[in-house]
Amino acid sequence: MNLDIIKKLKRTELFCDIEEKDIEKYFTGIKYEIKKYSQDENIAFRGDEVKGLYINLEGKAATEMLKESGEVKRIEEIESFSLLATAFIFGDKNRFPVDLNATTPTSVFYIEKNELIQLLKKDDRLLKKFLDGISCKAQFLSNHLWNNFTNKTIGEKFSQYILENQKNGFFQMKISVKDLAEYFDVSRPSLSRVIKNFLEENILEKIEKGRYKIIDMDRLRAQ
Repeated sequence: MNLDIIKKLKRTELFCDIEEKDIEKYFTGIKYEIKKYSQDENIAFRGDEVKGLYINLEGKAATEMLKESGEVKRIEEIESFSLLATAFIFGDKNRFPVDLNATTPTSVFYIEKNELIQLLKKDDRLLKKFLDGISCKAQFLSNHLWNNFTNKTIGEKFSQYILENQKNGFFQMKISVKDLAEYFDVSRPSLSRVIKNFLEENILEKIEKGRYKIIDMDRLRAQ
């Protein structure tokens, strides 16, 4: 395994606590592949079998779902150094639940399921990180369902989203208003009006495109 791959793996949540020399040692005898995809190329289709662990080493990807109307709904943006579909590697229905597409030229590190098991056995920290990642993903999906299927107002949904993603009083929108509206299952104009109201009521202050400062944390929490 070359040093460039080791350094990129080190930046993932799975290997971040492992020394580079140990990463190299743990992969001794473990088979893996590097798969490269062009922009807009499909990485996996909904229903494809998840045969192992996929790690996005470089580039960006997105999970998408085709609606009955023919419209494509983007579910999640996937940055470099992210683990993909970890909750679907094992179990009876281990298939991709949505389409996975490269949005930029992308390199994916792939390790087959049985090889992954052998790798996780080599260090308890790897096993714990892997299981923690699955749990966090399950919690994220649970929150997503709660947000979409309860009688929360758009303002309540947006406030919760800000509070969950803010850092030191600042909030960065990592996806477009259109994609966030789809995430909330509301119309884009309705969400835009809520954002405008938050600015006019001095709950938020716009710093630059997509970046906001929280002015009134108490009122934000009270939404």
